[in-house]
Amino acid sequence: MTATRAAGPSLRRRWQRFVLRTQGRLDGANADRFVPWLLALAVFAWYVAVEAAAVRSLDGGSGLGPWLQAAWRREHGGAGQPLGGQDPATASWSLVSEPILALTRVIPAEAVFTIVQAGALALGVVALWRLAREEAHLRVGATWVVITAYALAPALHRTNLSAFHPEAIALPALLWAYLHGRRGHAWRFGLLVLLILSCRADLGLSVVALGILIAVGGRRRLGIAAAAVGGAWSLLAMVVIDPSLPDGALTPSSEFVARSAGPLAVIPELLGDPLAQLRDLVAEPAVLFLVVVLAPLLFLPLVSPRNMAAALPCLALAMIADTAVQRVAQRGVVDLSPAAAHVAPAMAFVFIALVFALERVGEVSVTRVNVDHRLLLALLFGATLFFLTAAPTSPYRQPWNWGSRDAVDGARLEAAALVGEERSVAVSPSTTAQVALRPHVLELPVDPEDLTPLRILDIVESADVVLLDTSIRNPAIDAPFWTEEDRARVLDWFARYGLGPIYDEQGILVLAEAQDGGTASG
Repeated sequence: MTATRAAGPSLRRRWQRFVLRTQGRLDGANADRFVPWLLALAVFAWYVAVEAAAVRSLDGGSGLGPWLQAAWRREHGGAGQPLGGQDPATASWSLVSEPILALTRVIPAEAVFTIVQAGALALGVVALWRLAREEAHLRVGATWVVITAYALAPALHRTNLSAFHPEAIALPALLWAYLHGRRGHAWRFGLLVLLILSCRADLGLSVVALGILIAVGGRRRLGIAAAAVGGAWSLLAMVVIDPSLPDGALTPSSEFVARSAGPLAVIPELLGDPLAQLRDLVAEPAVLFLVVVLAPLLFLPLVSPRNMAAALPCLALAMIADTAVQRVAQRGVVDLSPAAAHVAPAMAFVFIALVFALERVGEVSVTRVNVDHRLLLALLFGATLFFLTAAPTSPYRQPWNWGSRDAVDGARLEAAALVGEERSVAVSPSTTAQVALRPHVLELPVDPEDLTPLRILDIVESADVVLLDTSIRNPAIDAPFWTEEDRARVLDWFARYGLGPIYDEQGILVLAEAQDGGTASG
């Protein structure tokens, strides 16, 4: 019994010494050189894996088709009409997209979009680590919790799972620009500001907020110069582009493209009728998105109001624009990933506010700030809980099964191959990406009730072939969009204009004129 009692404290002391030694090593300068890059690499691998699996499962998001066609059109001299009505890069003055689209000539476009977007989001880890450790002087435990909350943020996972968003590149650029701006590194700060502006025209307002934040922090000339450049950029874009919010029904692809120009279109609307636009800001979809952004962080960014205020322009414009776009979207257009991506640049300021909120509530101990471990555990629990319930990559969604393809996916690929590469095609949104590499693609509505006789006549006059997916389901109620009556009605109207099924498997149909091929029954 004596030996047992003696061994207990000895093991406890050894464990305590091990923990203290580990903390000491991780709190050292050497760990700060390589640990954030290892964490960024892990986040990058995670994001690439889930997005690649989603793309392989033919679920690359509503923006994949427009971006694939944009890459094809640049390779073919701008031929044809942009899918969704506007080119996703030129609609929002996304200059950074052009070199990325050029890469698709030598590397498969899906791989380029996946790697660039995941890499951009992962680089934010390194900047956040530097801010937490070198500017806020947090201990390594608090820094790890901040990085974990960033990696688990539902808004970032929604962004990652929808093809490509140039504004995602602005997220790490804003973090790095803030870091270099605080330190007075004018050239690095200036280059990063130019990168942010090249991501999207309305991000000039985020640069204005960044400049004000830097100026208030003591770098007045640098901050005022950045704010002036950012404001001039967005003003010039409004004059040149003259964007407007959509006023007609939208399919998923046109909704995606409309959202890319929506925040810029909101600015003159906001100046002309602020009360009407503010109603959109307090509408339920906007408030719910704000909850998804702040609730996983226990609303701690509000403890640092100056930094959090810098997020408001980007958040407000994105939420107002997305609410306006949702009002005119067709039934069945329920993808929230574009909305999350437009909030992504504001997430930079949200996490900056989180870092300095923890500094504010912590206690200084020699050279580092100690944050109560109970608060850190609560923050970690909140971030994990919202990831499990709100993120599209939650284990409840079984992302480990995404890389597989079922019989319906196989039928979609067979039908897309049957369409050929030269003919214009009208396509259901679930298979848009599979036929996007051509000059003319018309996306059909999701809900068959929107396929009226007049709409079908327009489709027949615009497209040589129709690729129809009657297997899609409404995720809001977990029920099929198409009934047998809907299918019979739509096929009957297409038949009146000379288009009949030449392929019919697993609810996937290819409709063409009789001479284009024989009927395949399924």
